[in-house]
Amino acid sequence: MQYGTFVNFVIINYYMTDLSFSDLDFGTVTVRENSKARRVIFRFVSGELKITVPQGCSKNELLKILEKHRPALKLKQEKTKPVLIFDESTELKTNRFVVKILRTDRADFYFSRKEGVLYIACPKNTDFGRTAVRDMLVKGIERYLKSDAKKFLPIRLKELADERELKFSEVKINSSKTRWGSCSGRKSINLSFYLMLLPSHLIDYVLLHELTHTIEMNHSPRFWAKLDQFAQCKSNELKRELRNYKTSL
Repeated sequence: MQYGTFVNFVIINYYMTDLSFSDLDFGTVTVRENSKARRVIFRFVSGELKITVPQGCSKNELLKILEKHRPALKLKQEKTKPVLIFDESTELKTNRFVVKILRTDRADFYFSRKEGVLYIACPKNTDFGRTAVRDMLVKGIERYLKSDAKKFLPIRLKELADERELKFSEVKINSSKTRWGSCSGRKSINLSFYLMLLPSHLIDYVLLHELTHTIEMNHSPRFWAKLDQFAQCKSNELKRELRNYKTSL
């Protein structure tokens, strides 16, 4: 999703030297003031964003700096998250299929899909700890995610738009790992195929978010009020739930 200035933040409490707030991308963010600091410092601790600011740094200054560095911080955040290990004990559930990995007598890797299950047959001696093996498995799974996304997402987007009498010019499926979706000023909607990792109600929430941008090209209070209307007054709840998922495997 595209984010506008400051609307990602819900202030929990604010003191001269202590600030915590909830952010759509980073969850609960903790800020500490340090008289020795000469610049704003970002770091992730156990997946949580911690910010150190110089003495006298205002809340507005901090949020402007955070917004400027948001894309880079999101990429850094992804690197700090635990990497899902793929082996024969893994059962990854996507919106359209479950992944099951098997050791077999085959000499090569083989992907086959049947009745909602994507089977990945691997040689018996496969070392699942190797980066090359994981990358190969991920690329194979992503091919199916992208295929499903192209078949499902445009149709579902049109259904949701028609139900709410909204119009968009086109829809494109991409491989973005930094945002679930975006909407241009020409009402062109881009959707990441990683949306297929989400349960159906969260896919709908993301699609509704982008459709709302066709009438409000910002994140103003009017935007959030309209999205909440479209999401049956559950937008805040869905927004929080979405933070438990990421745009990658």
